[in-house]
Amino acid sequence: MNRIALHQSSVHPLDPVELVQLAATAGVDSIGLRVAAVDEVQQWWSRGIGSPVLHSLIPVLLSTRVTVLDVGRVHLGPELRVVDSQHAYVRALELGVRLGAQFVTARAIPDVTDDPAELFAILAELARRFQLRALITVVPGTPVATLDQARAVVADTGGGIVLDVSPRTHTADTVDELVVELGPALGYVRVPAAELADGGTPGLLATLPPQVAVAIGGSPTGEPVPQETMDVDQLGRVRALRAAVDAMLRHPSAAH
Repeated sequence: MNRIALHQSSVHPLDPVELVQLAATAGVDSIGLRVAAVDEVQQWWSRGIGSPVLHSLIPVLLSTRVTVLDVGRVHLGPELRVVDSQHAYVRALELGVRLGAQFVTARAIPDVTDDPAELFAILAELARRFQLRALITVVPGTPVATLDQARAVVADTGGGIVLDVSPRTHTADTVDELVVELGPALGYVRVPAAELADGGTPGLLATLPPQVAVAIGGSPTGEPVPQETMDVDQLGRVRALRAAVDAMLRHPSAAH
């Protein structure tokens, strides 16, 4: 059965504890946390594994049995060549293993001239030491702007790719083809929350392998959903998002 995760960006500006509580009440299995490279999370994670929020977050994770799918995000920059606890990527790795995350996500950034494949390979090796798997996200306007570029970056590293699926533009056949093409390079599937508001596309993810998680995320570029676009009833909103993902995972033949 596919694990469903709620990314922090889709319910911004809830804090990590509120995110877990919301996910648990809405029947969502996992969460995705931003712990680095985003200004709005500094208030929670600036001290890394010494951050006070951990004292309340870990007990609520254990009591609700909500798991952490991934932590992010790491920028692929030259600082990866120097292991230094002051760098944001070290904070992400340390917090990822402390929280029992499966993945750490990364993205290439436009103003870095270094080869993203070389930098990702460094991150993938470091992530393995922390019992995490590194995943690259495809972001327009960066050196990794297409799936083909992402596949080249993760090749032979043991890392993987976050596959962004749009209910508005993808078909079930297209998703099936992409999953087959990516094979073991597929990390998890991410669907924008804004495109699930009308129920998504039933059956769109019906052929997704059961071990592949589906994350409800922010926008395709990774920016948080603006607070003013959210319903007042946050719990009802998240329950509806989860129901939309369930419908996309359900094979049409299951209705007969």
